[in-house]
Amino acid sequence: MNFYGAFINGLREILAHKMRSLLSMSGIILGVAALVAMVSVVQGMVGQFKNFIEMQGGIEKITISTESLPKEQEHLQDSAPGLRMVDVEAIRKLVPAVSHISPEISIAWTHISHNGKDFNARITGTTSDWLVVNKRYVQKGRFVSDADEVSRAKVCVLGSFVVDEIFEPNEDPIGKAVKVGGEWFTVVGVLNTYTVGNRNDRRGPNRWMNGGCYIPIHTAMTNYTSTDTLSELYARVGSVEDLDDTVPQLERVLLQSHNGFQDFSISTNEEMLDEFKQTENSFMISLGGVAFISLFIGGIGIMNVMLAAINERIREIGVRKAVGARASDIFLQFLVETALISSLGGLLGLVLSFAIVAGIRVAMAGVRVGGGGLSSMSISPSVMLAGFVFSVGIGVISGIFPALRASRLDPIEALRYE
Repeated sequence: MNFYGAFINGLREILAHKMRSLLSMSGIILGVAALVAMVSVVQGMVGQFKNFIEMQGGIEKITISTESLPKEQEHLQDSAPGLRMVDVEAIRKLVPAVSHISPEISIAWTHISHNGKDFNARITGTTSDWLVVNKRYVQKGRFVSDADEVSRAKVCVLGSFVVDEIFEPNEDPIGKAVKVGGEWFTVVGVLNTYTVGNRNDRRGPNRWMNGGCYIPIHTAMTNYTSTDTLSELYARVGSVEDLDDTVPQLERVLLQSHNGFQDFSISTNEEMLDEFKQTENSFMISLGGVAFISLFIGGIGIMNVMLAAINERIREIGVRKAVGARASDIFLQFLVETALISSLGGLLGLVLSFAIVAGIRVAMAGVRVGGGGLSSMSISPSVMLAGFVFSVGIGVISGIFPALRASRLDPIEALRYE
């Protein structure tokens, strides 16, 4: 009953002095809103970046790129062999942890035409492993096969944007002939559509993911490049645990295949994710510090207001003690009142955080982090709970000193106070 009475009395005091109570909780409101909103922004960034990593083939994917020779080998740059198909065979034989390997030959953006309509697409020569390595799938038809490789077949798999642009809406592209530059190819498949952010946006990552044309790699060599030099080489391991051992194995095999020339670089999506997590931790520490300072200042504001309120209510305290109230009753009364102020401030801060996040979603709808838009970020219940608990804790701590001061007032002196 003592707690219930303190609760009711605290509500009456807050309602009786609305403006003072609102000013005292303003620091808590801003602190909680800043904490919850900023943590939600960072979590939204992390979520979008993880989606981007998945779009790039997941953590199990390894990228091997052509690189300039290191400084000590610069004078031998003309002798560097670069990535070739022999590297693919060496990796298949000597690196058992690699489950799939996808060599690529990138050809300049080329016009693809059909029945008078054309689209400027990215042409890539690759193998059947490309689908698994990049975590893609065929929406219609099939992908290039090993048989296409052997026969150097003039077949192609189109991205969905290409199909939308050069075919009629209800026209089935499978089996149709399209002109890729100056060569005729038969369409055998259409890739699934990958959308980032706005589904109607056909630029940037959406254009890159859905605006491609994929042909057998040996067909690309025969008709476009006349060489087996690769643009890039992608590999996929069976599990993330194999990455640490596989990367140095790949480096040794490629150094042997390239006669000691280090004209390549090896990177993993896990490294990208680790770097982003470090950035996330820096953001969290910085934002957490700012939010803590805001809440700390809010707690000081509540303490000052409560101390001022005690000076106004000294006679009330004296009367309560004179009619039998114990020091613990007075202490509980002011501590509960402080906790109520901070709790209401925390709740208002949560409401404000929703408004802030909604505003950020609108303002950053076109901003992309790692290929993803920030318009889908949301506030998680755990962040809301943490912000509210933190605000209540700050309020209780800041109310201890004023409550102690009120409980220790001498009743005689309090009754004589003017």
